[in-house]
Amino acid sequence: MPRIDIGGLHLNCRDEGEGEPFLLIPGLMGLLDAWDYQVAYFTKRCRCIRFDHRGTGDSDKPKDAYSTKLIAEDAVRLLDALGIEKAHVAGTSTGGCVLQNLAIDHPERLRSCIFTNTWTRADEYIRRVQTSRMRIAQSYGPEEYIKFSSLWTCGPNQFRFNWEMVQALEERQKKTVAPVDVLVGRLQMTLDHDRTGDLHRITRPSLVIGTEDDPTVPGYFAADLHRAIRGSRLYMMKEGGHYSYRRRSEEFNAVVEGFLREVASRA
Repeated sequence: MPRIDIGGLHLNCRDEGEGEPFLLIPGLMGLLDAWDYQVAYFTKRCRCIRFDHRGTGDSDKPKDAYSTKLIAEDAVRLLDALGIEKAHVAGTSTGGCVLQNLAIDHPERLRSCIFTNTWTRADEYIRRVQTSRMRIAQSYGPEEYIKFSSLWTCGPNQFRFNWEMVQALEERQKKTVAPVDVLVGRLQMTLDHDRTGDLHRITRPSLVIGTEDDPTVPGYFAADLHRAIRGSRLYMMKEGGHYSYRRRSEEFNAVVEGFLREVASRA
């Protein structure tokens, strides 16, 4: 996998397929592998770009400097490095927070926005989830943090029915995991994220996807984001947990493809 210098930082990325650029931003896990089931589908009609966040995978892992705004700037610089002017962009979970920053601060770089299993501002529920993950990392180390986090992000049905998929993601995390202080910094950025006062400024065509049984980011956040973004479309999945885009990839991909075709028809 190539590492690209975006100016003072190297990001590990993959650039596959041909067609309109489609940038896929992973969640807190930060690994580009999260989008495997989408890339396999959308490379038939899109140029799919994905990357490991700073602090994850094979990208650089600075000791500090973590925020959803910084990762949004990384995404812009990655598009610059690849010679891409505009892209459709999907962001899941923390990646959806990154996408909020992109849509507010760099709307000229976006053709459309797809927010999935993400939030607007951490409430008490999310604060307890993320604080528990932080304390596990600090008390027991990176490997136990990875295993504990999978309970929240994958959920019981993926452990029961998609165990090999869960194991594969965990194995790459274990091989490339950052030191505990970086994990803590990345968790803290999820608690610090708050663009609620600016969400009304998002004007690019937007699809918001939530999952009713998401134990990490409750589905009510999808309704909140939908209400905040004028003209956005809301789609709620019945089952799939936090990684519904992997657990129910066929349903997810069909909904996203329909949205992209609708956006294209308006152009």
